Amino acid sequence: MRRIVMSLAVLSALALGACSGGGSVLSFDNNSQPDRTIVTVQGPSNIARVLPGSSIAISATPVRGSQNGVVNGNRFVWSAALLASGTYTVNALGQTKACGSIQYAPGGTGAFALTADMSLYVTIDPTNEANIIFTPPAIFPLPAGAPAGSTANPTYPYCVVVTATPLDSGGHPQGGEAGSITVAVVNPAAPTQ
Repeated sequence: MRRIVMSLAVLSALALGACSGGGSVLSFDNNSQPDRTIVTVQGPSNIARVLPGSSIAISATPVRGSQNGVVNGNRFVWSAALLASGTYTVNALGQTKACGSIQYAPGGTGAFALTADMSLYVTIDPTNEANIIFTPPAIFPLPAGAPAGSTANPTYPYCVVVTATPLDSGGHPQGGEAGSITVAVVNPAAPTQ
């Protein structure tokens, strides 16, 4: 009987030792710094498509490891930038199409694809900074100081990349990769492009 009790005690000590320092499928290293950030939109397909003047909800999740273990944190710096080219996701199969652009003609002269900061159109949820609403303008504004006769004409769908960079509790960059998603701003006359 004494051997059985001693054997159980040794096995128990070994089992506890295996769970205390990473011998488990769970991580106990107390590192709350994410490796990367995953940015998604609502819905099962994660297709980021919006009409000009309408809104789309976007969320960020900080993760670690190859299994995308969620890291506790909801503080992010959000930014948005108009793309001059690129691709956007069309369907749940991951197929892509080329982005259009905003063709800017200063003073009515030769046009070129405009790139601009679109962070003004990001509204951060005050109760959870991991969630935002992105609302592209119904009519794309001319850049500040544009000469008379300037035009900004969209070639639909134009694309905006929305990026989330994780912050620590003190508001400093936390490390790990920022996450982003390309949002297609589609033609109101043909929204399923």
